[in-house]
Amino acid sequence: MWTHSRHNAMRYAAIMPIVVALSLGRPFAAQKTDENGGSLSKSCRGLHAGIRAQIIPPYTETPSVMLSFVLLNDSETAVDVEAGSWKIIVNGSELKDSGMLLGNGPMPEGGYRVLKPGETYEFGKALSIAQYFLPNGQYRVSWKGVAFQSPTIVVTITPASH
Repeated sequence: MWTHSRHNAMRYAAIMPIVVALSLGRPFAAQKTDENGGSLSKSCRGLHAGIRAQIIPPYTETPSVMLSFVLLNDSETAVDVEAGSWKIIVNGSELKDSGMLLGNGPMPEGGYRVLKPGETYEFGKALSIAQYFLPNGQYRVSWKGVAFQSPTIVVTITPASH
């Protein structure tokens, strides 16, 4: 008969490989295969970018869109992220001040330079609605660098946003 503590230990033992895979940023889902059944995972390795947006409420000092960025190195070697190449794209156009926006504020000691295998950079930047997101409507937003391009998200600005 199973005791309560042994049952919990078995459950944790089953969950731990998944938790470790997530914490290391390693993929653990089924690998993609080509038409001959060969793995495509090696061609998909490298820098991968994500982006998320949240409207900062209008009762704050400056109504803004908070963009959250994540950059993952899922290759087997360290990769220079070339932070100077990063651009924020809004409705298909690069923001002229992307370098200033992405290059200021808190960052890792020494700046954004090299990501070791499995490491990530995560950070956020607030963009003023009055400066970047008027008139009201939908805005397609992404970010890119020399070695990556994030998916495009849609940010909807309404009168209630500012």
